[in-house]
Amino acid sequence: MLWLVMLLLSADSFWEAKPPMEWTDVELSQILADSPWAQMAAQPGKAQVGKNAGQGQLVQVYLVTAAPIAKAVSERERRIELRRPGTAKALADDPLSEERSAWLADNREGHIIVAARIGDNGNAFSSGPETRRMEQDTAIDLGRLRIKLSAYFPPTRTDPHLYLAFPRQPVTDSDKIVTFELYLPGVPGPYRTVTFKVKDMLIDGKVEM
Repeated sequence: MLWLVMLLLSADSFWEAKPPMEWTDVELSQILADSPWAQMAAQPGKAQVGKNAGQGQLVQVYLVTAAPIAKAVSERERRIELRRPGTAKALADDPLSEERSAWLADNREGHIIVAARIGDNGNAFSSGPETRRMEQDTAIDLGRLRIKLSAYFPPTRTDPHLYLAFPRQPVTDSDKIVTFELYLPGVPGPYRTVTFKVKDMLIDGKVEM
């Protein structure tokens, strides 16, 4: 039995073992919700590394700029277009989504970007106090360094995600964990804390963020 345990431990994860087009729908959903780069975040509770205890509305949070997530998002969009032709055109016709996509394409190398699926809370983002609170309280905590939010894109009618961008700083395996402290306007109990283990985000020896 020991050889079986060792084999299972050494087996590559599906995102390393096969290309995105071969992932099942379940695997595609998993990498965007429960993987080294994605979590379903509850209100802060008892801290657990790699997980989030707490209560309240669960919010899907993932690292947009991590290569496995970028591939997953691209594959998700491909499958949606196959099943619902015309979806890509609707996205292209949305000026806010188009502006966001252009900014992300131009700035992903210099930023760490997370997406939080909070729905189209347009009213929340028209509130000055709410957006100021988000700008003040949202940050990356590396322990040795705190990185403040530098840009954001609210949800639109065609995309339910809030995108949060932070200036990219070197992250190494000596950092152990990366914690995102988020304030999400329009979400009941708007604070969320998401912690990722650096060692789990290594791909070919490089931290993918």
